[in-house]
Amino acid sequence: MKKSTEAILFFLLLFSFNSVYSINPDREYIRTPDSVKWNYLQLDIHTQDGFRLNTWIYEAKPENDKDTVLILAYPDAGNMSYFVYHATILANAGYTVVTFDYRGFGKSQDFEIQKEYLYYEEFAWDLQAVVETISKEIPNKKLGIWAMSMGTTIASRAYPQIKGQIDFIIGEGFVTDPDGIVGYYKEQGKEILLPENSSEFKKSLESIDCPILILTASNDKVTTYASAMKLQQKLETHCAIIQYEGDHLTGFQVDYDNLGFGGWFVGQIDRFLSEE
Repeated sequence: MKKSTEAILFFLLLFSFNSVYSINPDREYIRTPDSVKWNYLQLDIHTQDGFRLNTWIYEAKPENDKDTVLILAYPDAGNMSYFVYHATILANAGYTVVTFDYRGFGKSQDFEIQKEYLYYEEFAWDLQAVVETISKEIPNKKLGIWAMSMGTTIASRAYPQIKGQIDFIIGEGFVTDPDGIVGYYKEQGKEILLPENSSEFKKSLESIDCPILILTASNDKVTTYASAMKLQQKLETHCAIIQYEGDHLTGFQVDYDNLGFGGWFVGQIDRFLSEE
């Protein structure tokens, strides 16, 4: 991928994910894995409550295969096609990458969405279905969640149901305090709603007992380094926190001139997993 293309993609994503917290699904795909000539498998996965989810499984580059699967739980805007470049960079580094669309996103089954919600509990059911299916379809490999912003909320909320099936969580822009996010945006004149009492989310979050890597941006005013440190103090597990210079969800852009798009991010994942 040429650097000019990477830069355009980066600024498009930065605009999409840094405006405000607001669920904004896109039903159309902007690219597919075969558009970047990557081997993949399309798979329909069905949730326990009967929703069909569209899923792409990116093959790990054979000579780099790390016997590790990353399931992407993406943020609150777009769909999985927005992360084709991200996924292929990780697949090129040797990870089998699984992306899926939440219900109401991309080519997954229709679902009525109220954009003001911070997340939907149903998205956690979607992640649960993907984890259960992939753990059977791709056995004998390490399995982890790669979560971004709202996706970290989904991973945390799903954790009690998937804890026996995943080995780690990697989260960027990690949500630790839904009430705090609601309060922050209320001060900005933006209404954000919670789909349930925040105690349910906190109970799930604080039950996490697998290794976690949290990447946090220095300029992030909502999912802050301080909030990640507070979570680290509560969890009785290995929780590594790395702060980078930048804005919310710009980890793939760190040290772009020297390492290219995603180079720094892949390095952090490699290092974290080598220590586990």
